[in-house]
Amino acid sequence: MLDKGRCIMTNNIKQERRYRRTEALILNGLTTLLQQKSIKEITVRELADLVDINRSTFYLHYTDIYDLLEKTEQRLLQQLLDAVNQNWTLPETPKNFFAFLEQAFTILSENAQLCSALIGPNGDIAFLRNIEKMIREKGVQTLRSFAPKELREQDLQYAISFALAGCMGLIEHWLKNGCPETPTHMAELTLVLLREGTTSIGVPELAPHVLH
Repeated sequence: MLDKGRCIMTNNIKQERRYRRTEALILNGLTTLLQQKSIKEITVRELADLVDINRSTFYLHYTDIYDLLEKTEQRLLQQLLDAVNQNWTLPETPKNFFAFLEQAFTILSENAQLCSALIGPNGDIAFLRNIEKMIREKGVQTLRSFAPKELREQDLQYAISFALAGCMGLIEHWLKNGCPETPTHMAELTLVLLREGTTSIGVPELAPHVLH
């Protein structure tokens, strides 16, 4: 009985490893093809041929290419959420917001090729927007603390949107260039840019100074 149980466990481990290897192959194939063409131009046959698996094997994992894309993005976003939930404490402060940013950049760097493909010209703009939404939601209190107290709420929202758009550009540039800076450096830079973007708009002398 023990030998039989051990054999079953060994087989399960082998199947799990085989499943993960296939997942990795499919993901690498998707990354490669997204660097060449849009998602609507990618076929299951093409991806299967590229990574040398049967189409039937692909369908054991996903229903179609769009299902693959959606689940891939969901997994990455869930990693970001898990990192946040493991390190997040209330009340929100610049310190724990920085910790979130550092974790986020770490996860992005660990999946750099895939993330670069997802935000590239053939990728899915929704993926980047979801990251932006996460940063906005987790950092709103920190961003508010940077802004002058007399700043109108509507102007604050404009400032936050402007600063976040810049940070999304920063993330895109970093990924496309192969993540040359460390996640810690990028988290620090992002926090500085967000702070400057939300404080500058509230300085009454700024506009006349810029216009002259």
